[in-house]
Amino acid sequence: MKSLISLTYLIVLLFFAEAINPPTAVLDLSEKFLDVKDEGMWFVEFYAPWCAHCKRLHPVWDQVGHALSDSNLPIRVGKLDCTRFPAVANKLSIQGYPTIMFFRNGHAIDYRGGREKESLVSFAKRCAAPIIEAVKENQLGKIKLSARSQPSFVFFGDSSGPLFDAFSDAANAKFSVARFYSVSPSENESTLRQRVVVYKDNAEIEFNGEMSTLKDWVTRERWPGFLQATSSNLAEMGASGKLIVLIVSSESQKFNATSPVREFHKIAEESSNEMRKHPALWNRFQFAWLDGSDLASQIQMATVSESHLFIFNYTSYEYYLSEDEPGQMTIKSILTFLEQTADAIDKGTVIAFGGRHLLTRMKRMVFELYWNIAQMFATQPLLSSCLFGVPIAFLSIICYSICSADFTVDRDEFYGDEDEILDEEEGDELDNSEIDENHEKAE
Repeated sequence: MKSLISLTYLIVLLFFAEAINPPTAVLDLSEKFLDVKDEGMWFVEFYAPWCAHCKRLHPVWDQVGHALSDSNLPIRVGKLDCTRFPAVANKLSIQGYPTIMFFRNGHAIDYRGGREKESLVSFAKRCAAPIIEAVKENQLGKIKLSARSQPSFVFFGDSSGPLFDAFSDAANAKFSVARFYSVSPSENESTLRQRVVVYKDNAEIEFNGEMSTLKDWVTRERWPGFLQATSSNLAEMGASGKLIVLIVSSESQKFNATSPVREFHKIAEESSNEMRKHPALWNRFQFAWLDGSDLASQIQMATVSESHLFIFNYTSYEYYLSEDEPGQMTIKSILTFLEQTADAIDKGTVIAFGGRHLLTRMKRMVFELYWNIAQMFATQPLLSSCLFGVPIAFLSIICYSICSADFTVDRDEFYGDEDEILDEEEGDELDNSEIDENHEKAE
């Protein structure tokens, strides 16, 4: 009986221990990680215990570890506390928390996407996949289907020659953000014309430029024609060298048949498809849409409403506005606005707003402070009132106490009553006169 009770007690202890510290596939790393980071593939989160964003990421990171472990990929998932091992953070130039990096045989790749499990796992799988995957022609249909969400670059022909070398260089530089395939001639074909194409948006686009520009072409074409822009991928879109045509829309209103936001979103998407027929515009602009107006308001430092369209240059942080109201815009007017803007930029006559000048930066800092406080009160009014109201009330009491205090000094406190002073002076004179009379009598 005692052994049964002891066994039950042990099982309960093990159950609670597992509930408090659940099993994880994430390794806790130390400074020795610098010695092994060049061996194989690592997916690592660099964090600080006090960071609120890191705390929110921890449970998601555990799920990522389990998902990659179940996928049987040779990827080791770990996390490293930069406050305990600052030498590692300095060596890898970790600037903020959390920082997520993928290491492939010593090649470090920064992750700048969303912090959802699906995005993280998809990024890790792309980084772990073969840089150039050899496929057969009968597999192209599957590649085209997957290219609807993620553009795929395909090389046709013998895997040799200058064009394939340029394709390999581009793949080595961009394999973490796009998929690369090669299709060799089949047994029935003696030769296959060498060419590079990208599959995206249900279309096939062939590269026709100089081989030296292939890497830049891959950088420009790696995005779908009309994608959702976020604060995390906006910088990467700007790095393509294209101007970003941002559409302020709403995820919830896209499916509302009677909403003007849905109609404007549809016109913008059709304009993106139509722009493909104009190579000059296609090579210069990238369409993207925003879910909500928060990011657009921060860029323009003003309240932006849905629907809205503007052109954004991430490099200079300038933006260009159309004179047409969103409700009046058509596919033709949008393309005309793009042509006029491109022509005005080339001639130096464009009217640009924003920028990175010192005064503009200061103005943006003030606006972002105001915007963040306004968003706090809009989303958490009670908590924000306590957060700001209690210190303000405390300071108000101190200021009121200081301003209402009476610092005047009564003259009587220093000099006393004038009558008393006169009586004392008269008494002193009488005493002196008595002394003089007594002195004369003595003589």
